[in-house]
Amino acid sequence: MVQSESIVSAYAPPFRIVAKYFVAAIISFVVLNLLLLLNYSSISGHHFQPKILSINHIATLGWITMIIFGAMFQLVPVVLETKLFSEKLAEIQFWIYLPGVIGFVYCFWVFDTGFNMTFFATLLNLAMFIFSFNIILTMKSVKSWNVTGWFLAAAIFYLIVTAIAGLLLAINLWTPYIKLSHLQYLNLHAHIAFIGWISMVIMGVSFKLIPMFTLSHGYSLTHAKLAFWMINIGLFGIAATMLFEKTTNLYYTFILLVVLGIIFFLLQIHIIFKNRIRKKFDIGIKFSSAAYFMLGLTTVLGTFIAFVDYESIINLTLVYGYMIIFGYISMLIVGQMYKIVPFLVWYHKYSSKVGLEPVSMLKDMFIEKFAEIEFYLMLTAVFCSLYSLAFRSEIGLLISFSLMLISSIIFLFNMIAIFRK
Repeated sequence: MVQSESIVSAYAPPFRIVAKYFVAAIISFVVLNLLLLLNYSSISGHHFQPKILSINHIATLGWITMIIFGAMFQLVPVVLETKLFSEKLAEIQFWIYLPGVIGFVYCFWVFDTGFNMTFFATLLNLAMFIFSFNIILTMKSVKSWNVTGWFLAAAIFYLIVTAIAGLLLAINLWTPYIKLSHLQYLNLHAHIAFIGWISMVIMGVSFKLIPMFTLSHGYSLTHAKLAFWMINIGLFGIAATMLFEKTTNLYYTFILLVVLGIIFFLLQIHIIFKNRIRKKFDIGIKFSSAAYFMLGLTTVLGTFIAFVDYESIINLTLVYGYMIIFGYISMLIVGQMYKIVPFLVWYHKYSSKVGLEPVSMLKDMFIEKFAEIEFYLMLTAVFCSLYSLAFRSEIGLLISFSLMLISSIIFLFNMIAIFRK
């Protein structure tokens, strides 16, 4: 598969398609943090609570997956050097997916586990199948696959599995039919989503974008290939063993294989950074570097949780979930948005005017000082939230959720500034 040296080309879909996914995701991020702040006193105890489940799905469906859809519509055609199979399907998908997210999140909030939840889960499945169909048919022309392609293809498979599992779990809440623990399957659903769908995309895209943004060259991708096989074999093994009531020692072996795969991924990222020509970290790379560090911490905590009775430790799963969503994934998304969105808007608005009239510079597309403030607020909010959850401090959660909300509003402000350009 040919690697493009830019995130834009003649193969990219119209900017309006990508933009609507990004805009919806950014709004979701602010709503997510607002709801956390308004309900700070309720964020404690077991993770299977209506409001916590609702907020979690705003994060995973409205914020994270919405961003991934937009990013893949932009990047996959550019990397593959082929047109998106159907721009019309990308439009249709958005208008199915958006009400699906809103309805599904609302059903969890009021804990309406009947027909309505299953209906909105079905809408989400339909949108995800449309997306998968569109990307698979776009990928079918690939003749020579590289590591980025491997990861993105695997991600599509895990998205389909995650979507079906989510629908089956929604049906089980309406009409129980699962003989084993619902929570055990929910745990499996969550890990397939985070490790399979989301992290496969993050890893594959990282091997494309980080070298581009840091001007890194002359390195081997051996660690990336090892990471791919270890994580996928480990995830398949975990899924197979968790389908049974009692897990065996193989379960822990597969967990360690996933952990080793993540370590190899982080080593590959370290090698890429080490071989960079652009030594100074701009704000986008600062966010991304912090996110990779948080992935390392999350992996350590996740390994610990796998070997202990985590339900006996109050708020441990909430600490783990918050670290994944905000420390690892959100930090990385925000960082990459500060790199991708300014360039896409600049290219869309100004590329044809270069040399004919004065145009804005990329560095003028947003206020970098505000982004720097956002970075430190977000980093402080993450560690303060983790501490407050671990030691059950409501005042600490109030402060840290407030900081995270402020950081998301700064992010919104900067993104509006970019789009207005």
